[in-house]
Amino acid sequence: MAQILGFGAYLPAGVLDNAALAAEFQVDPAWILQACGIETRRVAAPGETVVDLAERAARACLERSGLEPAALGGIVVGTGTAERQFPGVSASLQQRLGAAGIPAFDIHLASVGGFFALATAVELCQRYGPILVVGAERMSEVMARAPRVKETAILFGDGAGACVVAPGHGPVSVVDIRMHSDGTFADELSLAYGGTLAMNGRTVILQANRKLRQSLSDLLARNGLAAGDVDLWLFHQANVNLLRQVGHGLGIAEERVYLNLPRYGNTSAASLFIAAAEAQAEGRLRSGYAVMAAFGAGMGWGSALLRVE
Repeated sequence: MAQILGFGAYLPAGVLDNAALAAEFQVDPAWILQACGIETRRVAAPGETVVDLAERAARACLERSGLEPAALGGIVVGTGTAERQFPGVSASLQQRLGAAGIPAFDIHLASVGGFFALATAVELCQRYGPILVVGAERMSEVMARAPRVKETAILFGDGAGACVVAPGHGPVSVVDIRMHSDGTFADELSLAYGGTLAMNGRTVILQANRKLRQSLSDLLARNGLAAGDVDLWLFHQANVNLLRQVGHGLGIAEERVYLNLPRYGNTSAASLFIAAAEAQAEGRLRSGYAVMAAFGAGMGWGSALLRVE
């Protein structure tokens, strides 16, 4: 059994709204909202790196978890926008936290990287103790590269989220967690070195809908639950239309799905933890069951069942 001691998040101060994007691409702002459900996105300041974002989320998480960096047994970072090929964001974060000697590594996957880092930490914590898990992305840098197209430029924002996973039973216990991959569709969502995002939106949404629904159905069946037994659903904040499709297919009440996508856009590997941190701060992560799920590059996907005391 593993538990989540706390969540943390950081969103940069810069804001990119639909009016600015509509002017850039000569489209109606209403088209942007209809296409993805996003109203504003956070954008890192010049010189504000993905490591800066990760550090701020990590420190907020550690404070809420009541831990000093010296108490950590490992660091795992999920990101698709590391500044260099190696070493990863985790190495710089470890240095800044002053937590030398413990394992620190990246899971280099956009969108689903944070979830894969969480699933990995659930296993690692049994051997190493508390694991700091961070999802951090500076997508604005990627989206600024040519060719810049409206279909992807409207989607993404910057941010970071974090959690600490420790062994044992606690106020937020991880009851079940599984991750999956299918490289058949890897080229449909990819980023070449120095390039910009390549995404076949139709295929990605189709595969995400199918695979998330199956993963979540299996998760509920394994644990003898129905969708109505889950009090809060925390998804990777990718696209409002996709989340509605998944929710409708599973019979999930819309008010039980946490949604901050309209405010922040798709923050890729960070979005799941940002949503969880906000939901916890708002008192929505309360007694009962919660589910976390994500889908992204690889293609990878997964789901987790949490029990909140």
